[in-house]
Amino acid sequence: MNPMGGHGRDIRQAFARAQPSQEWCSQPLVVALADVGDWKPYLPDASMLLDAAENLRMQRKRKQGDREVLAVAYALHRLLLGQALGMDPMAVPLWRDALGCPRVGDNLVHTSLSHADGRIALAVSRVGPVGVDIEPLVRARMLLEMTGVICTRLERATVETLAVDRRERALLGLWVRKEALLKAAGTGLSVEMNSFDAPEGTVRPMPTLEGGAWLEMLEAGPDCLAALARPVDAIAAAAWLFPNPR
Repeated sequence: MNPMGGHGRDIRQAFARAQPSQEWCSQPLVVALADVGDWKPYLPDASMLLDAAENLRMQRKRKQGDREVLAVAYALHRLLLGQALGMDPMAVPLWRDALGCPRVGDNLVHTSLSHADGRIALAVSRVGPVGVDIEPLVRARMLLEMTGVICTRLERATVETLAVDRRERALLGLWVRKEALLKAAGTGLSVEMNSFDAPEGTVRPMPTLEGGAWLEMLEAGPDCLAALARPVDAIAAAAWLFPNPR
């Protein structure tokens, strides 16, 4: 039974249209960003791509909007991985480890997924571990009370010299960069954010990342911040995916 109900449009065709080029998915590292609102007409078709575990995680969400976000995020993730691997998206051996990190088979490729307030960020890497995180700017205000949790002592001293609005944005920038780095390292939040710094445009060492990871901010639109942690020598091919290209 289709958990979203109704009759949807073909999300596979929409995904093919949304890519910036036919060669995009074949590049060593791709990052896809999407707005769930753009993909709502494809929800019934999206839900049909999910496996049992993904459907269960989706159905556990109490709010319809949260279920819709997961359906689109998981479907686009499978479509992106399927094209990168040259296989049907439903056949992609996608699973989650004990920390909830997405894995593809025995690391056929490395991947990361983030979603927040109707925005989605996905990354697929053929060249080493990758992490991506996206957060809405409206959440920045909540981080003022978490400065000590997010920041190292030096970072805290720096952000506390800023005006409140700039401090909020700086904290959110630190949050997404640190989340991205922890995802690339495969540790999740088992490593405390205030135990390492994460300046933009630098190589950051992590115990599980040989050679460290390059941290960069992504173009996430006017109402979100997003960051990527990637292999040092890789270049990310990032694109917004619109089902009806603009």
